[in-house]
Amino acid sequence: MRLLLTAIVMSAIFAASASAESFRFVRIGDKDGFGFTQTKGLVRGHYQIVNAPPADTNGNGRLDPGEFLPDLNKDGRVAYFAADDFDHRSPEEGSDKANFCRGCFSINEGTKGSNWTDLALSTAAEGKNWPDENGPELPNNALFVFDFTVKAADIAFGSPIFFNMVFGDYDVDPAVIFVAFAKAKQRRLEIENHGFERDGLIQARSAVLRFDEVFTKTETGDWRGFVMVEFAAPFEPYTAFDFVELSLFQIALESILVESAL
Repeated sequence: MRLLLTAIVMSAIFAASASAESFRFVRIGDKDGFGFTQTKGLVRGHYQIVNAPPADTNGNGRLDPGEFLPDLNKDGRVAYFAADDFDHRSPEEGSDKANFCRGCFSINEGTKGSNWTDLALSTAAEGKNWPDENGPELPNNALFVFDFTVKAADIAFGSPIFFNMVFGDYDVDPAVIFVAFAKAKQRRLEIENHGFERDGLIQARSAVLRFDEVFTKTETGDWRGFVMVEFAAPFEPYTAFDFVELSLFQIALESILVESAL
């Protein structure tokens, strides 16, 4: 009987190994609308201060691309020194350990950046547990590093990898996203500035990365992924990040069109 139970357990272990999950994404930070757990009553920065439009334009309970970071003190703007600062970081985010992956063999220790997420990067902030060693003063150039390993059997060689980033209230030029790799040439991704007329706008920036930019083969024949991302906005006094990810799927961009219907 004992031998039979051992055989059953071993069969289950081998079956689980054989059906390992294929790679889908690796993410820094969590996909939670900047940590706003209750969006009802939140309004966007707007010239119409009385009866300002909602920040959560579709009312689904989460702040998504195409919607807005909220005007917390309802003075008509989303800005530093305007009582709009927030820190919704979970303990994992605050300790820079909020990293997630579907289909990774391992997320390596070099991965970092979740302490930049769910936080208003405001020059007026108190600066407690600030991700930048220089504190809230400019520049607050957020840095994200992906360092992970995927088993060769869990990803198709040559698969395009989507870089997806969700951020809010970029309106002070210049700003650019630098994407660097272990061996490939650095990428420069431009960002559209929608200006103060869309104050607090939440944007999604996506780009297709080549497989050989992201991955290099390990000694065991698996794939080591390494990507370093810097959001360089040296004069931006207020912005925020929800999450950054590398994925087999492009982030849904159609929600960006929601605002245009308002």
